[in-house]
Amino acid sequence: MDELRPDDVLDIVASGKTNKTKLKKLGISETEFKQFMDALVPTDKKDKYHRILAEDEKRVLTPDAFGYLIHLFAIKSIDKNMFERIMTVSMQLNLFLKRKIDKSIMDEIVNYIIFSGEKDISLKELLDVFFGLESDIQFEEDVN
Repeated sequence: MDELRPDDVLDIVASGKTNKTKLKKLGISETEFKQFMDALVPTDKKDKYHRILAEDEKRVLTPDAFGYLIHLFAIKSIDKNMFERIMTVSMQLNLFLKRKIDKSIMDEIVNYIIFSGEKDISLKELLDVFFGLESDIQFEEDVN
């Protein structure tokens, strides 16, 4: 076996074909070569999503809340459509909360959206969840 040279590996990469004989001569298994290629040129471009916060979103979300959302996307718990729905709901909810959306509120929003199964969530439903409307609360009569 010859000494492994980067030029030899690059020749195989440039050829566009997996040459088993050349790989064997270099002491590289086909699996190792595929792992190298995946690291060099990721093939899962459909999962890539580049998102930065707009100025108004920066004012609404804490860095922890946005980081939490990015983490959920990175581990594929949510897709880009769900990501955007959560962002939209967060922006709407902020109008009524009158405070930044932090990680704990973001977690509640995510859980509600995921586990409710609703495709379109109205602002009224969100307000019911986060505030509970007085009409939903049963008040007992005061007994003197």
